[in-house]
Amino acid sequence: MPECAADSLLVQAKVTAVSPGTEIRVYRNIPVDDDGTMMHGGVPWEIPIENGYSMSAEVMEVGKDVTGFAVGDRVFVAEPHKEYAVVPASRARKLPDGVSYEEAAFLHIMQVGHGTLRGGSPAPGENVAVVGQGVIGLSAIAFGNAFGFRLAAIDVHEVRLAIARELGAGLAISPNEPDFCDTLIDYFGGQGPDLVLEAASVWPAIKTSMDIARVGGKIVIVARHTDRPNFNPVGHPYLTKNLTLMTFPGFEADGQRWDYAHHVDLTLDLMIERRMNISPMITDRVDWHELPDVYARLDRGELGMVGIVARWKD
Repeated sequence: MPECAADSLLVQAKVTAVSPGTEIRVYRNIPVDDDGTMMHGGVPWEIPIENGYSMSAEVMEVGKDVTGFAVGDRVFVAEPHKEYAVVPASRARKLPDGVSYEEAAFLHIMQVGHGTLRGGSPAPGENVAVVGQGVIGLSAIAFGNAFGFRLAAIDVHEVRLAIARELGAGLAISPNEPDFCDTLIDYFGGQGPDLVLEAASVWPAIKTSMDIARVGGKIVIVARHTDRPNFNPVGHPYLTKNLTLMTFPGFEADGQRWDYAHHVDLTLDLMIERRMNISPMITDRVDWHELPDVYARLDRGELGMVGIVARWKD
């Protein structure tokens, strides 16, 4: 049992969520840099390592210098898969009534999709396509639907496409369909999407994004890539399309209008108001001791596993 610090909370996990893309990369011992020194940007690669960063929990103890929290509070903390954690109170988010432990466990992962969509700055009435329907891509679909954009979801797996339809994608289609481009163009009224979000983590998905974007369109790459391209992204036909490619812009500094806290605040409001229901993306519910099997299944490439929650306590 960890000891609660004066400025911290001791919490007991209720539910942790798996971030399949990131966690399976860590499971496979794949660093993000060519030198093999970084697990994430700014996080050194050191084995053994705790995996995961998404926990819904109950407060068991409050540090003597902490205000605003009480024993029994429901909270979200960005902690790994484990039963107990001590976390600075400043990094804990109290959960409002109406948001379940399961939904809340995805709060952090969802903000990547949220921030990517906001970073692309689509104007009202513009068309948005999301390539890759993992948790981040599906989150972008859910936010895009709540914000009123016309949405197309692109993935090779039918289970993921079906979830995207439930979350609000007006078109959900595989790029392997023989009439893929024609169907997409027709859906968007005769031209490619204004904004494409790439969340598939493979370079062929970037190529698809560049292929479908309209002339003058924008592509935001949110997925972390450890592979290499097998095409020329500045050759024909892309050079004359006047495309804007940008990576995930991240969040504004604390205290700014769209810092991380404001992203989370809006997400919770949308959940409470039921303008956004993410339950369709939860495909697998397991007990905590089944997590090794979950990683093994993901490692084998079971794409039907998308939103995975591990239960720790009732």
